[in-house]
Amino acid sequence: MKKIALIITLLAVGWECFAQKPFPLETGDLLFQVTGRSAYTEAISSVTRGIKDLNFTHVGVAYVEDGKTYVLEAVPYGVVKSPLEKFFRDAQKSDGNPVVVVGRLKPRLRRCIPAAIGKIKTLLNKRYDFVFDPDDDDYYCSELIYVSYLKPNGKPIFKMKPMTFRDKQTGEISPLWVEHFKRYKCEIPEGVPGTNPGDMSRSKAIRIVHHYF
Repeated sequence: MKKIALIITLLAVGWECFAQKPFPLETGDLLFQVTGRSAYTEAISSVTRGIKDLNFTHVGVAYVEDGKTYVLEAVPYGVVKSPLEKFFRDAQKSDGNPVVVVGRLKPRLRRCIPAAIGKIKTLLNKRYDFVFDPDDDDYYCSELIYVSYLKPNGKPIFKMKPMTFRDKQTGEISPLWVEHFKRYKCEIPEGVPGTNPGDMSRSKAIRIVHHYF
């Protein structure tokens, strides 16, 4: 019995090591994240839906530099380059693992990545776009990717669609959004072209190659 128990233990340890083997992220990979809960992220998740009905609230771009992986992202304090570990810490957890999914551009589009990374670098330290205005020089997370990921002809790889701030369940605009836009003294941009992490995760331009949970 002791021998059997030892074998089972060794197999379990071996499987755990295999399951926890780091995934080799590549520069340009999109990291879709279900963020830790807050009033703001709850408002986002109530109006968006990603692959497998995951309510993604954030998306960033993997960037490998000198053997270390970072995330280029637009967060409430601006467009920044964050350590990958911080990105994982900020994610909601499932059984201790970050709820993060990796999307990779399909081969025909991967030549566009160097220019996209170069564009994002020029936007570092820009302010976050709290009002989702496509015409200003501030950027929310998926907007940063939309303006940076371009085809060789200069057209965006990802598509905009009319934004909605109506709850998926009730069809009503959440009081959280009403209060949010009231704070910024602007109208709710219902129907204005925009992007969101959920729609982007379902784009035909990428394939999902990994999830961390």
